[in-house]
Amino acid sequence: MIRKKATWLFVSLIMVLVVAGCSGSNGNKGGNNASPSASAGSSASQGTPEASQNTEPVKLTFYYGNVPLKNEGRQTDEVMQELEKRLGVEIEFINQNADRFKLMMASRELPDIIFSFEEDYKQLIEGDLILPLDDLVQSKGPDIAKNTEALDYYRKYVSADTGKLYLLPMQVGATKEMVAKVPFTDYGAGYLTRWDYYKELGFPPITSPDDFLDVLKAMQEKHPTTADGKKVYGVSSFVEKAGWGLYPFYVQMALSQGYMDGPGNYMIDADSNFYNFLAQEDGAFWDSMKFFFKANQMGLLDPESFIQNLDQYQNKQTNLQVLSGIGAWWQAGANEALATIPDAGFVTIPMENHSIYKTNVSVIGKAGRAFAIAKNSKNPEKAMEVLNYLYSNEGMNLLTRGIQGKQWDKVDNKPVFLESFIKARENIEEAERIGVTKYAYIYGLSDYTVNSDEGVAFDLNSESLIQSIEWKEYQLDYAKHYGGDYPGDAIEKMAEQGKVDLMVFDTSGSVALGTPPDDIKRIDDSIKDYMWKAMPKVILAKSEADYETQKKNVIDELYKMGLDKSKAYWDEMWPQSIARVKQ
Repeated sequence: MIRKKATWLFVSLIMVLVVAGCSGSNGNKGGNNASPSASAGSSASQGTPEASQNTEPVKLTFYYGNVPLKNEGRQTDEVMQELEKRLGVEIEFINQNADRFKLMMASRELPDIIFSFEEDYKQLIEGDLILPLDDLVQSKGPDIAKNTEALDYYRKYVSADTGKLYLLPMQVGATKEMVAKVPFTDYGAGYLTRWDYYKELGFPPITSPDDFLDVLKAMQEKHPTTADGKKVYGVSSFVEKAGWGLYPFYVQMALSQGYMDGPGNYMIDADSNFYNFLAQEDGAFWDSMKFFFKANQMGLLDPESFIQNLDQYQNKQTNLQVLSGIGAWWQAGANEALATIPDAGFVTIPMENHSIYKTNVSVIGKAGRAFAIAKNSKNPEKAMEVLNYLYSNEGMNLLTRGIQGKQWDKVDNKPVFLESFIKARENIEEAERIGVTKYAYIYGLSDYTVNSDEGVAFDLNSESLIQSIEWKEYQLDYAKHYGGDYPGDAIEKMAEQGKVDLMVFDTSGSVALGTPPDDIKRIDDSIKDYMWKAMPKVILAKSEADYETQKKNVIDELYKMGLDKSKAYWDEMWPQSIARVKQ
């Protein structure tokens, strides 16, 4: 569920000054002052439908992913306006909301284009709510059709056993080898906290999650309320059963232990090993439960963590009511609020002898989410044209780089960001108005992949931004403290010295798993529902002894519900899936 590579970086870049892109190609600061060699849209691409030039715009709705746009509806940034103009469409975006989507499915009135999550695949297909796409891809999706391997996997394993193409993989094409050596400007997933407050305490060593809690407690004691009198918490979380699931309650621990979320109730490591996190009593999930339990015992836990949604959680971050963060993509508002304070900003604490998440990739697409077209769409052909554009060289250039001649251009036959754009996007409002990388969650191809017309990766952020960004004081202070020239450099040097492990995951195995049988799905769904009720009892236990009792009761109940049967199924399927993707 973490955005591949530090996509958080790209989304944050639009909202805050904090950081920026992570993979990429040859940025050339010295050449960025060159005059544009081409104006926006000056050359046609197969990604752009020719017929759209002389027709009235087609109105489409697009159900967006689980990192929401600031505002729903039509977007006013330059990138989306340019896309609409090129394709002859007007797109109304609808932010992900699980309850609203269930109502849409029940009413059979769905948005034209759907960013679908794995838990809804089966219902969408078997409920005849989305269109089979084979014919549409053949007639309107030439760029999508190039991804033969990924489409074949989706027909075979992500089709509710129909053998048809109902769902389209997204962010296709990247391998671990592509990103292993790519420099990142920053790392934004794990244990985040305010640098100014940490500095104020004299940089006490943080070598474990327990140390982190102690530091948060010291910060809270010095800063118990916000400037406007709101209570400050050390730790907070949120409930989003669809899309994020239990993830917000275990991700920090999982990443620091070298794991990320996998299929169902599983975690995977960088070598594609996996384990059932509910059954593993000494693993990341139960370690996380202990972390939250301790936070509550110390008076650090936000009591609304089990009832608030993502928006409410992010509002608290923006209001500076929370001293820690899970990922930089959720800290954008907080960093924006701190922008005028030189030393202030949220950073990832690199605990020695722990892991730091870099990214995850898959040649056959991002696991757990896909594009679909609603059966009730009045313009499925135009919806397919829009989706195809997201997989085209022209479309990916627009989303990742902006408009050629305005935000980027070719210098010495290499694509580079223009200095004017690099300067402009340092302003938060200007970055939002431009919109480059704003739509990272709906890329058809991975931005690590190479534009076949250029031989260069779509993403230009890493090297060009590292060379040109005007780092904030807290970022340089952070980098110096950990031995680097900028935040990402500090982490990477720590990795070179063996102090931390940088983790790159391949999630292809999760795609090739396919859809579980109904009895396993019922067990897994029941377990998820139960865990939302049981988790607070464990975390809010009155004492250490009560915690152990509650934990044992929960685990016993999980086995009564069929955890062993589910585990046996997935333990058998995972090695088969890994074998498939290695063929």
